[in-house]
Formats: sequence, C-alpha cells, structure tokens
Amino acid sequence: MDTRLEALAGRQGGMFAAHEALAAGVTNACLHRALRARELVRVRRGAYVQATVWQHASPDERYRLGCLAVARSRPGDALSHHAALAVLGLPLWGHDAARIDLVTDTVQGVRRGAVWLHPDDGVVLAPVADTPSVSPARALVRTALTMGQDCAVVAGDAALRRGLVTEADLVTEVALISPHQGRRRALEAVLLMDGRSESVGESRTRLALRRLGFTPESQVVLRDSGGHFIARVDLVVDGVVLEFDGQVKYARQRDAEDGSAGPEEVVWLEKRREDAIRRLGHPVERVIWSELARPGLIGARVRSASALVAP
Repeated sequence: MDTRLEALAGRQGGMFAAHEALAAGVTNACLHRALRARELVRVRRGAYVQATVWQHASPDERYRLGCLAVARSRPGDALSHHAALAVLGLPLWGHDAARIDLVTDTVQGVRRGAVWLHPDDGVVLAPVADTPSVSPARALVRTALTMGQDCAVVAGDAALRRGLVTEADLVTEVALISPHQGRRRALEAVLLMDGRSESVGESRTRLALRRLGFTPESQVVLRDSGGHFIARVDLVVDGVVLEFDGQVKYARQRDAEDGSAGPEEVVWLEKRREDAIRRLGHPVERVIWSELARPGLIGARVRSASALVAP
C-alpha cells in the first residue's frame, strides 16, 4: 500500500476519509488501486479502514471502526445514538450493526443508506478519540428510542459503572424529548439502568427478572452472623442467589485478595463458596446465555428455589 496511506491510517487507528487521503497527496487512482488490491476496506463512500486492521477486528470493533471512518468522512457532523456508544467502548446488545447515526445541520431526520442523520438542535458535543460525538447521556437516551430498552440498559449500566454519566444527566436528557418522540419509553429505560451490574449477561438477567415481576438486587455482599465476608454475588431475588454463567472463573479474583488460582482450584473454591452461601440460607441458581431466550424458565427456578430460603 502507498506509504502515505499507511502513515495516514497509522496515525488514526487504521481508518481515514477520502478527503484526508487527498489532502495527504494521495490520488483517487491510488485509492482505487488499494481497494482492488484489498489493502483497504470501504465501509461507506469516502470512508476507509486498513484491511489488516479490519481483518483482525472483532464484530464490535469493526462496527466501531466503521463509525469512526464515517464520522471522518463527514466533517461537521457528530456521532450519535449507539454509534456514539460504540466509540466510547460501551457494550452493545441487540443493536443494528448496519446503522450509523449522526447529528448534522438539518431541519428533519433523513436516512441515506446505512447513515441516519438527525437535527443537531444545538446539542453540546463531547469528542471521543478526536471524533465529534454527542454526550454519553444523549446517546443512551436516544438509543432507547431507536434500538430499544435492552440495548440502552446494557450500555447504560456500563456507562454508570464507569462514571461516564450520572442518573441526573440521564433524567435531564429524557426531559428534552417530547412525549410524541417517546419520552415515556426513554424514561422507563433510564430507570432500569444500574451501575452495579458488571457484565452484559448480568444486565440482561436483571432485565428478564424485572419483566417477570421480580425485584432483583445487584452485586450483593453476603456476610455471616459475625459480620465476616462470605461472597459478593451477581444478583439476589427473594432470597435466592443468581450467578450469571461465566463468572465462576472470576470468583477467586473477585472474592479473595491473595491472587489467582488454577482451573481445578477455582472449581473447588467455587464449590466451597456456594456451600458457604447456602449455609446462610440462600439457594444458588446459575443462569446461562441460552436461558436468557427463555426467561420463563429462570422465573420458575427462582420461584421454586425461593421456597428453600431460610426464614
């Protein structure tokens, strides 16, 4: 690939816009040769990612790279909605990875292929990675309107945990939405966010339980009658401890202070940990990814286990 393109992409995390390449002295013919040679990936007209970077990227990272490249191809616009959440490195679930939202100088929203343009309405920007972007609070609230509750809450949990937003920021942003735009839907999503959740699976499990009528509490510290620390668990609902699958391997690091352990020791330690939790009178249930598609099963297990909770 042309050394000027390599240098440009290298300075910008592997992506660039056509106008930036032209400013660096690269011709359109050179860009077309790089595309034909599969040295570049065109994510949209005028937006490129270096092929080696693209090939080694995960699906989530490819979406992030595409958002950044498209933003660079549209000077004056700013990333919004779940595109803005992606460049912040927040987890996304149930989002449209073929859609990129931006705010721009327009009177009304318009769609141009995979790009959705929204009026900027004088919105205050919060640049991320040298890329114009709306604030995390605005991005989360707008995502609730376009991608739905799950997507917004999963990202919102992580944003609250990382201190990127506060509950007050989110409520203020909701107030800027008119009732006919979906203020109630946005507020419902915001009120379900919980910065104590530590993973996508934990957030989704909590949402499933709430929709079943339960009131789960996140990241609960359990102690014995003497006040001694026993464990910190993902969720407690009606006295039943729920742990999301995938957390076992972290239990040693999360609960202890004397380093990590090998796989066999982790299993043994986790068994001891669960035995100690049960001795406190809390049944323990584990939730795996596939069960999130059948929340009724989770609810039935919780109801059955709750009968075993010590008074």
